[in-house]
Amino acid sequence: MKKKDKPNWFFRILGVLFLIYISLNIAMSAGYYEAKLNEKTILTEESMKQFEKDIKEGKEVDINDYVVEKNRDFSNNTTKTGVFFSKIVEDFMSEGILKMTDILKKLFT
Repeated sequence: MKKKDKPNWFFRILGVLFLIYISLNIAMSAGYYEAKLNEKTILTEESMKQFEKDIKEGKEVDINDYVVEKNRDFSNNTTKTGVFFSKIVEDFMSEGILKMTDILKKLFT
């Protein structure tokens, strides 16, 4: 029986980086991050009730009194590293695609 060759460590790392890139790219294209950014300011149920009560009572109302700012920064070293590697893989893939299109142009022109 033949012994299977061990997979090259370079291709394993490249495969992991590619999977990370694909997962981050899907998350960004699905609008996950934009949706989280749009949730920074929320008019909560309690503040809406208080707003309606103040209007009925004829009080002076200011929207800033009722808006609850929800601004959490979840960035840490792991997310920064993931974005860093994602950018590297994206640049690598973009350059590869551009080179492939250049080769195809040369073949067909």
